[in-house]
Amino acid sequence: MVFVHSDAHLHLVDLFERDPDFAPRIPGPDWRGAVVSHDIAEFERSEALRAGLPSTIAGFGIHPQGVRDDTAAFLSTLVAGGRIGFIGEAGFDFFGDRPERVRNDQNLKRQRIAFELQLSLAVGRGLPLLVHSRKAMDILLGYGAAMKRLPALIFHGWPGRAQDAQAFLKKGVPAYFSFGTTLLRSAKHAFESCAAIPEDRILSETDAPWQPPAGATWTGPDLVIAVADTIAAIRQVDPEAMRLRLRDNFNKAFGIQE
Repeated sequence: MVFVHSDAHLHLVDLFERDPDFAPRIPGPDWRGAVVSHDIAEFERSEALRAGLPSTIAGFGIHPQGVRDDTAAFLSTLVAGGRIGFIGEAGFDFFGDRPERVRNDQNLKRQRIAFELQLSLAVGRGLPLLVHSRKAMDILLGYGAAMKRLPALIFHGWPGRAQDAQAFLKKGVPAYFSFGTTLLRSAKHAFESCAAIPEDRILSETDAPWQPPAGATWTGPDLVIAVADTIAAIRQVDPEAMRLRLRDNFNKAFGIQE
């Protein structure tokens, strides 16, 4: 039996703060993970944790929920020094639950500046760009011509419909769509999207420790097993074959050669 698991999105520092002994919950030696950071101090702590997890790849991004000038300068330094394997999470957030997430001209301008910097850096250095999107699919589609030049555009916690995914692919954007614990909550739109997206464009993630499934207070890295098995069930594919496909997609999306 094949126990290959691939987590396209997790936060090591936040995970450590909830469970300092999280390492035994990582599902086996053939696990791979993409680790995100959005703050200078967080990145350095994350790198210290990653030292014990050689099967991870590091990313850093200006999150649309916390656009800051100092992180922009730090990101540029990381990219120039070759210290990260991808940029993100970047993107747009207009969910409307806080004043800075209301879609208006001021907030849109601020988030555009941050996103365009990251897109430019990713294209210029040939790095994958991992994106966060809430109520902003039309904005991202507007960058289709530029995003075609990326090695990969990775949607964390894909929030869209199957037709939204096809819209990016039809524009020639090398997009990947990552599914996580929304599948464990039986979200109808996530099930429909997961079933319809081309198999070579699907990724699995946990967003650990965030987005816990029903009845849990946080998400552990071991939940990627349930996510992958759910993807296999939705697509009516053998679980082992699905795990291998998810690993192949992970490697292609993040530019990893094994």
